[in-house]
Amino acid sequence: MLLLGMLAGKSSFLQPYVDPVQVRFTNGFRSNNSAERGTPFTHIWAGSDIPVKLAPESYLLFSPYYENWQLDSGKRENIFPGVQSFALPIGLLLPLKNKKWSLSVTAILRSNGEKLMKDKTIQAGGAGFLTYEKTKRKKIRFGIYVNSDFFGLFVMPLAGADWRINKRNYMFGLLPGRLTWEHQFNKKFFGGVTFRAITNSYRLKNGNYLRIDDNQLSGFLDIYLSRRICFTIEPGYGIMRKLRTGFEKRNYFPDKSWNDGFFIKLSTSYRIRFEN
Repeated sequence: MLLLGMLAGKSSFLQPYVDPVQVRFTNGFRSNNSAERGTPFTHIWAGSDIPVKLAPESYLLFSPYYENWQLDSGKRENIFPGVQSFALPIGLLLPLKNKKWSLSVTAILRSNGEKLMKDKTIQAGGAGFLTYEKTKRKKIRFGIYVNSDFFGLFVMPLAGADWRINKRNYMFGLLPGRLTWEHQFNKKFFGGVTFRAITNSYRLKNGNYLRIDDNQLSGFLDIYLSRRICFTIEPGYGIMRKLRTGFEKRNYFPDKSWNDGFFIKLSTSYRIRFEN
């Protein structure tokens, strides 16, 4: 849902930077109140945002990414086998006749499963939102996200903002996907708070599907090792987590335990900040 926003040009995107290359690693820890099967997991994500200017204020964005989940990785045998995804979102931003409004649309094709590019692993979806530029420093967004998840059609309204609060503070994002407050300490250090909501489904070899839901609240510190190379440390806590398997649309087996708990996310990226 967030990939729509990373379109080049100060007047047209959802965040103050774009990452042509980024790699993230997340490790979830066992919570103190966990049952026999609990929180531990690892998640690897690698992706790219490649904007292409088509015309003044019009952009095309390619955002391919790969991810891999290993759930309950603290045990010899996981709750489920590892699942993975390869996706190719293609976004388009177009200015409207009224200069205060713009339209962003995206198409997303992906393979989600224990094995990629196999039978019944393909999902197709898309999203679109309108942006209203209230002032040069404050933009409001609203739209809709649709995806053909294995548990059924997933439809979610979107609402967000791109708000330059002052020289050192920025709020940006598109809920329920992500919302971030960023503070600039100096040229090399940025920090803040991020909320992310995750909902994904993956095809298992036995024909069933796995649904992962997580809500992550975290603090982060961005360290710029150079003008373009950014390293991020992001500790946080996941709440209202659910792991569910099903055999057809919204018919689930009993939930597996995946308790709320702490995680640490480490990432590195080649980053272009637009104010630079």
